[in-house]
Amino acid sequence: MKSKLKLCVVLSILIALLTFMFNTNVFATDLENDENNVVTTSEETNSITEENIVSSGDNGNTSEDEMADIYSGDLYVLFNENNDYNSSTYVMDKNVDGNVFIFGQDVKITGRINGSLFVFASTVTIEESAYVGCHVFAFADRITMSGFTYDMYAAATEFQLTQSGVAYRDLKVSADTAYLYGSVGRDVDIVGNNIDVYADSDNCLYVAGNINYTSTKVIEDLDKITVNGEINYTEAVEDTTNENEVANYIYDGLENTVFTLVAYLVLIFLAPKFIEKSKEYVSTKTLLAAAIGVAFTILLPVAAFILLFTTLGISISFTALMIYFIILMINSAVVTITVNEFIASKIPAINATWKKILMIIPVSLVIFILRQIPYHVGTIITVIILFVGVGITVLYQFDKRKNDKVSKAQ
Repeated sequence: MKSKLKLCVVLSILIALLTFMFNTNVFATDLENDENNVVTTSEETNSITEENIVSSGDNGNTSEDEMADIYSGDLYVLFNENNDYNSSTYVMDKNVDGNVFIFGQDVKITGRINGSLFVFASTVTIEESAYVGCHVFAFADRITMSGFTYDMYAAATEFQLTQSGVAYRDLKVSADTAYLYGSVGRDVDIVGNNIDVYADSDNCLYVAGNINYTSTKVIEDLDKITVNGEINYTEAVEDTTNENEVANYIYDGLENTVFTLVAYLVLIFLAPKFIEKSKEYVSTKTLLAAAIGVAFTILLPVAAFILLFTTLGISISFTALMIYFIILMINSAVVTITVNEFIASKIPAINATWKKILMIIPVSLVIFILRQIPYHVGTIITVIILFVGVGITVLYQFDKRKNDKVSKAQ
């Protein structure tokens, strides 16, 4: 799966780059026309001699009548001509002496691009007349490649390299379903579940280099296509995350409940005053505890880091960090115990200790479920629990010291 990882990293970087450019509102909608400024891309020394690989000159030459619009520089297209993401298809039929960046719904490429093409859309169709002098970086639900490019990097649900499609050098694809019937001048690197390379004798893949593919199953009809190099197959491990997701949630929920229950029993014997006082932090001091928790969570690591650069502060720093990590580990249990005590104080029927111990189980499960709510809601709840739990622990220590001083004064 390394090829897929590399492809995803490349596409992520491209998405970030395009997002930055689009946010700057730089769009080449008023580029100057210059009929005499047509720059052709020179042939590279790495030529392919096989007849079924189309040369760049054959697929790249277009008359001036057919290419009336000539753009000098890079072309940026966001959405389409009407700036409506859900409306008409955008057709790139110009002769662009530079790179082309397109973000839209349905995109068709019929013109000539002397640089690279960066396209993000729902569907991308690169017609037979299209020529890309450098690289194609395409990210879409469905991609059809029938034109010419030097290198192609694509990620899609469905990818098709038609009989007329040519990648003069490398083709790198990540797709659930891929149909490869065109020509590739060097190597094919592909990750997919369903890969088809042969339809008939006229629609089959030609590769001058190697085929490296990762899939859950072996590609059929490999003996009917032409591959001058090697065929390397890596079996993909089927993702069983969804099948085990429910079991993982149940296990995590039970583990969290057991941990909270053990913490509660330990506190009953070692810190009974905390159990008794904890209900106050829900009723009257929740906001104060949260504020203290935010300050403590942020400031303590900073202070500990500063102490590391002092001679006498190293041992203090390590001790403080150990206490800090322990508090972070038990923050959820502290909040659960506090809520449990608050509920018990409001319901006389469960005021007995053994009933509180039993009550901690459903309370712990409810809080765990709340933390799993999707769409960032669970994340927000988890952060709130973190700050409140840390704050309650720290606030209790201050209250304890204050009460000890009052007791000594009396």
